Amino acid sequence: MLIYLSMIELEEDKSKFEQLYITYKQTMFYVANRILKDEYLSADVVHQAFLRIIDNLSKIDKIDSHKSKGFIVIIVENIAIDFYRKRKRENHISFDEVEIYIEDIKSNDNFILSDIEKAILKLPVNYSTVLRLKYSQGYSNEEISQILKISEENVRQRISRGKKRLTEILAEGNDKSYG
Repeated sequence: MLIYLSMIELEEDKSKFEQLYITYKQTMFYVANRILKDEYLSADVVHQAFLRIIDNLSKIDKIDSHKSKGFIVIIVENIAIDFYRKRKRENHISFDEVEIYIEDIKSNDNFILSDIEKAILKLPVNYSTVLRLKYSQGYSNEEISQILKISEENVRQRISRGKKRLTEILAEGNDKSYG
């Protein structure tokens, strides 16, 4: 943890980071390991996530809020998926496991999912991530582009395409429900 703290200038931010580290380290490892199923790679993901959290520390207000937890989980998921894709290219592993993970994490947390939440789970990860950051977490397109390290135009496209696909999924669900 000293390495991380040496990267932070303000004492207030150091204290905030220490609390984040203590509160979320295990959760972050769990999320990464559910995707990668490799403890060493998961530890690397957690390290990368903490580095990204340091860069975005100002976006975290309350340590124990759902918004903070969601933000951190999304960061870990994205980094883990990047690692997974890299490993997939090297080892030719199926991407379906990542989609199964996303469905598992929702069911394991004992959420009662609305139709919209269920439809979001059916979206490709790149669409569901930006939609969750935008509408569930309340981040601006600029903030999302910084978090995901993509252009603002890409964020707008993903939001637009994600909403279009979400509408299609919801329409399909209604056809099945009432048909």
